[in-house]
Amino acid sequence: MSSVKRLKVRDVIAKEVATIDPSTSLIDAAKRMVQRGVDALIVSPLEKDEPFGIITQTDVVDLFADEVDIGKVTVGEMANKPLFIVSPGMPILYAAKMFRKGGVSHLAVFNGQEIIGVISYSDVLNGLPSLIEQIYSEFD
Repeated sequence: MSSVKRLKVRDVIAKEVATIDPSTSLIDAAKRMVQRGVDALIVSPLEKDEPFGIITQTDVVDLFADEVDIGKVTVGEMANKPLFIVSPGMPILYAAKMFRKGGVSHLAVFNGQEIIGVISYSDVLNGLPSLIEQIYSEFD
């Protein structure tokens, strides 16, 4: 159990932070995700006191399946707000609990001054092999 507590958000973070303006259409957001090879975009606030948001590939697919014209709807209209955040030093177990409790698939990683990355539930899953190795090495 001690290895679970040692594995931190910083160990599995996706370093690239892809942002998008809220006035961008969802179709252009989807194109940007494909071009950048990311599955989520951080939506910048229009006003200083507004929260950041996020739009994911799943959001776009769901809207498309609901027959929403994603060429006419903006990212700002559909962004999930507020953005859930974690710190880089936070235990990965805490992030996993946030995914489950918040019903979200992505968390922004915030270092106290800026968003430095994004972590998804799949990043956590991808980190499991190294976690398992750590656990087994404790028994050798």
